[in-house]
Amino acid sequence: MCDTFNTVLEETCLLLETYKGRDKIIRTLCYLSRLLGELQNDPELRKKFSTFGSQMSATRTTLRLFDDALVLRNTLQYRFGKNEPDKYMAAMGVMSNVLDHIFLPLEKVSWLAKHRLLTGLDNTKWETASSACWVLTAYLTILKTLRYLVLLKKHESCLNKAESSISSEKLQVLRQYQLWTLGRAFLDFLHAVNTLPPGFLWSSRLKPWFVSLIGTSSSIIGLYLIIYKKWLK
Repeated sequence: MCDTFNTVLEETCLLLETYKGRDKIIRTLCYLSRLLGELQNDPELRKKFSTFGSQMSATRTTLRLFDDALVLRNTLQYRFGKNEPDKYMAAMGVMSNVLDHIFLPLEKVSWLAKHRLLTGLDNTKWETASSACWVLTAYLTILKTLRYLVLLKKHESCLNKAESSISSEKLQVLRQYQLWTLGRAFLDFLHAVNTLPPGFLWSSRLKPWFVSLIGTSSSIIGLYLIIYKKWLK
């Protein structure tokens, strides 16, 4: 029991020590509290959960104001995706990085307008533009992951002919990771489309409790993938 507690504590601290890990934990708390709030019959308790979720969401948005240097570093390291398995995945990776660089200033302007630090701007338009970037990024992630799964399937066929059991086990771990990534990207795409104004697919049509469930599920998968990625090394 003590060993289990120490392991959980250590993993939690490792997550909190990294920006990505802390962001995933805050995101999970945000959507989980919103989900719990939607399930409450007591209006006062519902309001408390909603307030906590809103504050967690505001925390993430504020922290993203400082993401520019991190995104730029990742883009420079990625360059044109020369380490990707093929040119299609590299192209989608480059497009995702471009969208990240477009998203950040859009969200900053939206944040400044929302808090009246910039006047004369319609916050809604900037927020819609940043949501559109999120939709495209999630869609590209789905396409890129599907492409990777296809390549893994082709590689598996070659391994089966060569009867290489060790590489096959490694391939299975990679496939599981990509399947979880695909599931999370699909959930994010559902969520992102819903944040757009009415009139595009299912935008603004999903129930609040369902949106909270999607966000909670995606966040938990994100936490799991951070831990799972360690097994790939």
